[in-house]
Amino acid sequence: MASQRQALEEALRKLEPRIRRAFEDAMRRASLAVSLTQVAELLEAGRLGEAAQLLRLDQSVLYPLTEALRGGFIVGGNLGAAVAPKSLVGFFGFNGRHERAESWIAQNGARFIQGITEESAQTVQAAVQAGIQQGRSSRVVASELIGRRVGSRRVGGLLGLTAQQADSIISGRFKLASGDPALMREYLGLKLRDRRFDKTILKAAREGRAITGKQLDQIMEAHRSKSLRYRANVVAKFEAREALAAGREEAMLQLIDRPDVEEVTCQWQHNRSKEPRPDHVAMSGTVVSLGEGFQFPDGTRMQRPHDPNSPLRHRIGCNCMGIYRVRLRRGE
Repeated sequence: MASQRQALEEALRKLEPRIRRAFEDAMRRASLAVSLTQVAELLEAGRLGEAAQLLRLDQSVLYPLTEALRGGFIVGGNLGAAVAPKSLVGFFGFNGRHERAESWIAQNGARFIQGITEESAQTVQAAVQAGIQQGRSSRVVASELIGRRVGSRRVGGLLGLTAQQADSIISGRFKLASGDPALMREYLGLKLRDRRFDKTILKAAREGRAITGKQLDQIMEAHRSKSLRYRANVVAKFEAREALAAGREEAMLQLIDRPDVEEVTCQWQHNRSKEPRPDHVAMSGTVVSLGEGFQFPDGTRMQRPHDPNSPLRHRIGCNCMGIYRVRLRRGE
């Protein structure tokens, strides 16, 4: 059990940074691919749908990210194959071209792209609505969406953030620019703010002075950078675990397809977590046959930790893993 856990943890240490970098790079390239003037003109003309379409994340931009997920699945498959009994060494290896494997890779890539693009559309809508309500110019709103150019890169911008994160930044900018001490202090309660600016904000709040211009841009760009970093970390942790778990399960399914394999079992293993789910802790140590599934008190049945067909409440932030055992037929 320890060797499986150690191998999986080592794979996560390598895969998470790769996915995180791919996500951050995709968002940078997406913002650079868009014309600020074109977005501003569409917003000014009230053609919000066209502006949203222009800001839609292109599949080609996300390709390196989906490739990182595919790589995680293959790594998981190879980890699963390593569980095979020694007598099968040289006779069994993970087949990443198996129909099931290719189906997962295609479906997961489509699922990921759809989720990211839908979130991006919600973020754009939230930013545009807030800009209209607060009376900001179309060019200012466009700049807030894709960031401002500094040399060959853009800084700031909301692409890649969830609608909730974008709303936090938009409302935060409004509060700091209001000059209202109470609203300015509210900003200091935001978890993803850059705390380096807290003294500056407190001083301005005590003086009843609005924060504007370059100073406000600096604060919000730092807030955005921290938010994107947090978002990239969340995506990396979730997707790395999903991909590795799916690859390991596929390896087990390929093993059970063999005539010389009698049974494959999966043991639920709870792992370290800041906020452990009591039902996941209680499930730890339970062993089921592959395909039988784990039954939870809330009615959820999961084939394994990180089962994509289970509710997100059982998957987000989950560090549990499946420990597999393979039993050969007698005489094999």
